[in-house]
Amino acid sequence: MNIKRKSERFFRKVNAFLLYHYYNIINIVGAGEKLKEKGCDVVVSLTTYPARIDQVHVTLESIFAQKGCNFIVCLYLSEKDIKSMGGLPDKLKRLERRGLRIVSTKNDFRSYNKLVFALREYPDCNIVTADDDAIYPKDWLWRLLEGSRRFPGCIICHRGHMFTPEAMNGKWSYGLMKNKGGREAETPSLSLMPTGNSGVLYFPGSLDEMATDSERFLEMAPSADDIWFKMASLKRGTKCVRINHSNLEFLPTQAAAIEALHDENIKNGANDIQMRRCFETFPELEDQLVREWKSKGWISI
Repeated sequence: MNIKRKSERFFRKVNAFLLYHYYNIINIVGAGEKLKEKGCDVVVSLTTYPARIDQVHVTLESIFAQKGCNFIVCLYLSEKDIKSMGGLPDKLKRLERRGLRIVSTKNDFRSYNKLVFALREYPDCNIVTADDDAIYPKDWLWRLLEGSRRFPGCIICHRGHMFTPEAMNGKWSYGLMKNKGGREAETPSLSLMPTGNSGVLYFPGSLDEMATDSERFLEMAPSADDIWFKMASLKRGTKCVRINHSNLEFLPTQAAAIEALHDENIKNGANDIQMRRCFETFPELEDQLVREWKSKGWISI
């Protein structure tokens, strides 16, 4: 690793450390923003689980600090997890008094919790998903909304991977999709798959009803919500667009050190298995991608 990379990593760690403790203090003293009860432009939705519950307040404080738009924030927690923790921690109760909506759910769909319940509860709203282990910059949400205004009728993301002919190649490979796309991802495309950890904006009606079909997604892609939601957008024919020149990785909280679904899927090759299963079940969605590749000249007709 060269000196520049080392220095970038060092300052990234320092910034994450400082912001973590800044937002922690903000939470303790109650000095953070209060959310408006009316006139919201967007619903920010996320979930967490017991191993990360003591860190999620930092992510939430960074979301509360967003500028330039009105929004509400919903944290979906399973009843089972709340019971196992003996109730909610004080850090979350303080945020609740400032406008956080904490919604307990009978079912626990793991990572799906951050979008499925919001889609059911707010079918006519823009919904932005967030992860529970990131510190979001203050223009994070505004930039997604601005992207939605620039690209109406598209799902908007800060980060995503491209479906490509190379990734298909007989059987789908998630590893060959990662960080692909370059400038191609900055124009509306069926081939871009948003990844939820940096934030994704879904406009009303952008996903097929299959997105909330728990019986099907638990059977076909139980730990690959990004892939399943992409299938739902393909089913609806909705294009996606990334608003940055490259994939953004926001500063992590200490919760990022706790192994998550991403690690499980990458290490065990679970993404490949679940993606192939989806395309085998919905071959017409693969056909959509092939038609787009032909129109772009990525493959010969």
